[in-house]
Amino acid sequence: MRKRGSRRQHRCRRLGPLAALIAVAVTSPTPASANPEASIYDTRALAMGLTGATYLERPAALVLNPANLEGIPRFGFGLSFTMLMVKSFAPVQGPNTKVTGPLALGPLPSIFLAGRIAPRVVFSAGVYFEAGFGGNYPDTVCVDGEVVGPPPDYTPNTDPETCINRTPEDMRVAAFIGEAALGTSIRVTDQFWLGIAIRLPFSTQVADLWSNIGAAFGTSRYERVKTDIGGVGFPSPRFGLTWKPHPKLTFAATYRMYSRIKLSGTTTSAFLTELTGEEELATISEWNVPHMFQVGVSSQVNDRLLLVLEYRMQFHAAKKSGNLSQPSTIRSSTQDLEVTSIAPFGWRNVWSLRPGVEYRFRNPLLAWRGGLNFTVNATNPQWANFRSAPWGFGVSGMTGLGFYWDGKRAADQFRLDLGLVLSGRRARNGNEYIDRPGVVPGTSETVVVCSEDQVLQTGCPGRWGTTSFLASLGFTLQY
Repeated sequence: MRKRGSRRQHRCRRLGPLAALIAVAVTSPTPASANPEASIYDTRALAMGLTGATYLERPAALVLNPANLEGIPRFGFGLSFTMLMVKSFAPVQGPNTKVTGPLALGPLPSIFLAGRIAPRVVFSAGVYFEAGFGGNYPDTVCVDGEVVGPPPDYTPNTDPETCINRTPEDMRVAAFIGEAALGTSIRVTDQFWLGIAIRLPFSTQVADLWSNIGAAFGTSRYERVKTDIGGVGFPSPRFGLTWKPHPKLTFAATYRMYSRIKLSGTTTSAFLTELTGEEELATISEWNVPHMFQVGVSSQVNDRLLLVLEYRMQFHAAKKSGNLSQPSTIRSSTQDLEVTSIAPFGWRNVWSLRPGVEYRFRNPLLAWRGGLNFTVNATNPQWANFRSAPWGFGVSGMTGLGFYWDGKRAADQFRLDLGLVLSGRRARNGNEYIDRPGVVPGTSETVVVCSEDQVLQTGCPGRWGTTSFLASLGFTLQY
């Protein structure tokens, strides 16, 4: 058995008796998918490999590349609904265990409206979601299973009769990040378009977890901790440009400036009530939507075949504007108590390469679409917890259909889109982190990883896995 006293020399300097509580109760949404940002705004773009920056001349261009709003003749309305379905497993019962959760759902709707207000200017507004996820490991016994075996196996005690945390407990997390935006495009020339959008991000996060809050005091005491927070960020811009040097060739680029979402709400726990006499304590935190750029090229080979290749980069590892960690503060209204802590993530930059294709059949009603997404995940294995997505390289496959109907005002006035995505990912931690001190990302603090010193254990040996399926339905009216 690992003895707490044998690792005293590595114990992190504590910021206060409640500091570690916040690290588990207030954490960022971590969708169990290949990318923390789903970038799902339009069903046609989803089916073509999550592309769209180069060719999508619909109202959803507001978020993919606002310059392409110029392609809307007079008016456009777009509505889509995507359901993210995820099945995942992780070492919830301690090192080298495997607990599989039930199917988790994450709805991702979006709505856009656009209209031409001048011969060279189109204005647009929309609301959409960058990420949405709900996950649960229900009725889990032996959470964090106390290690009773020596290295290299670190065998945990998962016997419900003798392990710690013998009572079945739920581990629930739900979160989403969305944005409301206004934007416009300007046709500088027939070949060169510019666009700008102003975004206002918002988020809500709920965590209801059974965790070792006693680690904040150098002991072991498991309690249920629930945090419910939400808020709005500061407005920031998105820029886009499109260049059409030839009728069959388009180059495009888009850049999104980072934005910081200020979160506030409450934290509840029987332990907190004992300590302060309050049933709820005020909690504040923040989360960054990082810098992002996307570039690409598309070729309308003929009137039926469209080929696309795009590249996207998200800067989650940026020191000041990324997601290395999440600061949180808890306050008591009846006592002189205010404690700030840092929840570690150490997220890495995410890149993805996205080829896509669309073929419109001779029957003008129908089009087939397909695409791939080659990407690396943001998760840092040293700071991976039970609800982190598997890290490393992965591939997702997309396909879909498009249906077109002519209207009184224009050809292809009505458009119905269907899209499907399937992806799977597996990752494994060895013994490189367990029982070893690690520097909390973004700070100079250290903590012993995968140990009783952590309120929420990270970096434990074991396997993580997800299988994700997305189904999307979209409708566009445009003339």
